Amino acid sequence: MSNIILNEGYKDYKILFERGENDKIFFKNKAYIDLSNCAGSLILGHNSNVFKKSLKLYLKKKISIFAHPNTHAINFSKNIKKNFPSFSRIIFCNSGAEAVLKSLRISKSLNKKKLTVNVTGSWHGSVDQLLFYPNKYLKPQKLSDGLSLDDKKKLIYIPYNDIEKSSKILNKFKNDINCIIIEPIQACLPLGNTKNYLKFLENFCNKNNITLIFDELITGIRIRPGSIQKKYNINADITAIGKILGGGLPIGVIGISEKINKIIKKKNIKVFFGGTFSGNSLTSFVGNETLKFLFKNKRLFSNLNKKCFYFQKSLNQFIIKERIKAKVYRFDSILRIVFSKNEIKNRIQRDFFEKKNIPNIAKFRQYLLENNIYYPSNGVIFLSNSTSYKSINYVLKYIKFGLKKFF
Repeated sequence: MSNIILNEGYKDYKILFERGENDKIFFKNKAYIDLSNCAGSLILGHNSNVFKKSLKLYLKKKISIFAHPNTHAINFSKNIKKNFPSFSRIIFCNSGAEAVLKSLRISKSLNKKKLTVNVTGSWHGSVDQLLFYPNKYLKPQKLSDGLSLDDKKKLIYIPYNDIEKSSKILNKFKNDINCIIIEPIQACLPLGNTKNYLKFLENFCNKNNITLIFDELITGIRIRPGSIQKKYNINADITAIGKILGGGLPIGVIGISEKINKIIKKKNIKVFFGGTFSGNSLTSFVGNETLKFLFKNKRLFSNLNKKCFYFQKSLNQFIIKERIKAKVYRFDSILRIVFSKNEIKNRIQRDFFEKKNIPNIAKFRQYLLENNIYYPSNGVIFLSNSTSYKSINYVLKYIKFGLKKFF
């Protein structure tokens, strides 16, 4: 029987992974070093001891799954609050995309301003209002059929990490902007020089009564000391987080500031936050056990960052020595190889310079797969706590071979 699944990746699949352990995933008992770790959500690796112990304890306690209020969601929310003290209220969601969707819903309930500003390079999941990409003129182009023309008309793009151009666009439309949404550190290009740009957005939003939404689905928890907002002393009005929080299970969480909470109360705004499995007991329990472990083992993050720095330094030294047209970009434990020698400051520039290399990038990815390395199709590399230096050195060996072969 032919495959009937229409989801991304199933159309022309060659490998269907069956299980995972530590830093490897398996197909027909053949091990592949995983450079994705479930899109960065498995910071402890596959089937970690914490994950297995949490599931065993969940079963031992006979907790069961509740689609209604439960103590485990309450306990979980208290620990989330410890990591995000600026959160006045928390909303549980089933996924990151749902967290973004409801974040937009909250923002649009606050006033009658119509425009949403998205920052180029940000990816917010399968959310209709944002399922567009900017052309070279920063005009939104659809990524899917079935999208609303009205959503397209209400969407504006500003260029990531470009204060001058962003300022011009924002000042032109500032009286009609409802919110600005941004992935503050972008997996498409994990740069370390974006603090001034993020501060600029914070100041602009505060000055012009615009809601600032941070999509920290990747950076929440993973980035020390817990988020970009804590690292740079920036406060978003609404924050979407997820991935690592679920400990390996699907989750999305929204945190709203006290300012937003007061507006909702004062205006008696009615926002629908329902969802059958929002804050369900299984994800809440496992997520909370994982979060408690991460709180107690904070050196884990510095050790992971050291591994990622080692990966970046080794590869970039090789690239310079061999005069290869590529560079490894990194922010903490978020890594990406960009296949261009040009200095790049945002996604638009990256796509422009990489365009001619797309066929070779595909060959490079296939070459790594043939050598038992899973290099994710989106190009974002997430190592985990269980990724060994032995595995890293093996990966470096074949990435270097691949770079010389194709670039």
